[in-house]
Amino acid sequence: MKLRTVSAIVLAAGLTVGASGCSLIAPVATSIPYAPSDGIDVTVGGADVRNMMLIADESGENFNVVFTGVNTGSEDIELTVNMEHGGSGFASAEFTLEPGTTLFGDPEGEMEPTLVPLDDVQPGETVAAFFQVAGEDEVEHNIPVLDGTLQEYRDFVIDGSGSADATEGDSASEGVTGVDPESEGEADSETGSGNATGTGSGTAAAD
Repeated sequence: MKLRTVSAIVLAAGLTVGASGCSLIAPVATSIPYAPSDGIDVTVGGADVRNMMLIADESGENFNVVFTGVNTGSEDIELTVNMEHGGSGFASAEFTLEPGTTLFGDPEGEMEPTLVPLDDVQPGETVAAFFQVAGEDEVEHNIPVLDGTLQEYRDFVIDGSGSADATEGDSASEGVTGVDPESEGEADSETGSGNATGTGSGTAAAD
């Protein structure tokens, strides 16, 4: 009986030491950076991109670039995001991050949403993107693609008229840029490229 008791105590002590050792070796979960939502977080230069995602419009061919930009400096930062699509093409979107915090992609916000035309991209996938700020090293990250399936993202879905999804019942602010695939195709035949411009928020172009 004493032997069994000692063995049990030794075993318990061993388990305690083993568990303690694991806690010393394993990284603390709270110290690992992560985006607490469906988007991604990227830092390039003095620009912090938080919770970036691409939300498909009603056509499924153009994507609203939604994120919060944080500029900790005192001057504007020009952020360029180059996104791969169609196997070999790139779509480029440019954003001006003013000092402080700015929300991009909200039809009801101060900044006009920027739609990016992307070929062969479906909700649930990710798009390889390259983040650039002048004078800084380029940062590569994959941006998740979503649609209006989830309630929290429906306000960011742009309909064919260039407004927020009409299923919400409220019209969006004027001036939201929408991309008409047919008109873009006609423009492409002459210029070889399509463009979607957002006033104040940035410019998106596909090659």
